[in-house]
Amino acid sequence: MINQLLYAFSILVTFLGLTLTPETSAQSNWPSKPIRLIVPFAAGGATDQVARLISVKISTALGTNVIVENRPGANGNIGADFVSKSSPDGYTFLHTTSAIAFTAAFKQKVGYDLEKDLQPVSLVIHQPLLIMSSLQSGILDASSLKEFIKINKHVAYGSSGNGNLTHLAMYVILNSMTKNTTHVPYKGGAAAFPDFIAGRFDLFADPINSAYPYVNDKRVTALAVTSEKRSSLAPQVPSVSESLLPGFTMSAWQGLLAPANTLPDIINRIQTSYAKALNDSDVKNKLASQGAESVGSTSEDFKKFMQLEIVRWEKIVQFSGITAD
Repeated sequence: MINQLLYAFSILVTFLGLTLTPETSAQSNWPSKPIRLIVPFAAGGATDQVARLISVKISTALGTNVIVENRPGANGNIGADFVSKSSPDGYTFLHTTSAIAFTAAFKQKVGYDLEKDLQPVSLVIHQPLLIMSSLQSGILDASSLKEFIKINKHVAYGSSGNGNLTHLAMYVILNSMTKNTTHVPYKGGAAAFPDFIAGRFDLFADPINSAYPYVNDKRVTALAVTSEKRSSLAPQVPSVSESLLPGFTMSAWQGLLAPANTLPDIINRIQTSYAKALNDSDVKNKLASQGAESVGSTSEDFKKFMQLEIVRWEKIVQFSGITAD
């Protein structure tokens, strides 16, 4: 009888091992090789800098190399498409920006479905835009901007691309004050700044980390930040909400996504590692020096956040009639 019981038990253990081995093994052995962190923008840019800063901490936490790989192009969609088609084995992740929500809001034709092919892991950072005026415009603060609009009844504003965050943020703010505006799109902030400094248009919004050096050099004037509160990088600059448009808040955010169907245990482990990294004092201080606020949300909170962002931008796109590049 005892031998029969032992034999039955061994068969049961073997059966359970055969049915559970693939998933259990994937979870228990992960990570067993380097992880690729795809950044869908050029090396050296704001997104790349944040990804590389955090990847060092994640490598240490997980005990494996986290390799940042740049796959730029199509406003982040080339890298997103690559990750969406990657194996959901926990070795490929996407570190992207709010641009991915704009792609969905504009209903652009891309090779992936954001909702079906990618899954949110963590909201990484928030980074406000800095709204500036050219020195030639004579606009010195929010009050003088309102006076400028009242007197001139026309405002020319630039952006780093038609239909992106810098365009839509300025559209929403200015549309609340005047309908008489001219939008001057450029291919990136670096291309816009020379003309802006020369006074070829009046207003410009750009992520605060890349914009603030121009303020420090006294080549442009800082008017407001688009975060809910003032930025620690420029505490003397009021928020849009307190100075121009009550309740307004808008940020350039960055987040981590994985291929759909990545195992929940792997998602939880990478999310937890990101949360710890973003709470590290060294990381937080370095991000703050760029005007960024570390977040490190749960995957569920990030999913809800993205859904709200997409709905928000869809409404603005429909109302404004703005089209993407």
